[in-house]
Amino acid sequence: MVLSRHLAWTLPNPEAALREWPTRLRPGGRLVLVEGRWRESGQSGAPYVAGAELLPWNGGVSADDLAVVLRPLVADLRIEPLSGHVDLWGGPVHDERYALIAHV
Repeated sequence: MVLSRHLAWTLPNPEAALREWPTRLRPGGRLVLVEGRWRESGQSGAPYVAGAELLPWNGGVSADDLAVVLRPLVADLRIEPLSGHVDLWGGPVHDERYALIAHV
């Protein structure tokens, strides 16, 4: 299994990394990515981290966009919406959060 939580947006070349991850799994292996699209925490105008504005997926990646990259590389893929699970986030969220679960 490869498990990643809110990592894809931090990668300078996320599509290249995501193409590699399924190759690290045995047949039947699972890729679980907990991701989303969110507002940057620095609503005062300050970026989340210095240089974040230069990243291709700054602010996260939508489930649809992530699925487009991974679908050709895996046997099956499903998206589990997570935005409504308040217990996961410490309170209500109003942005897209999800788990992408794929099998190779």
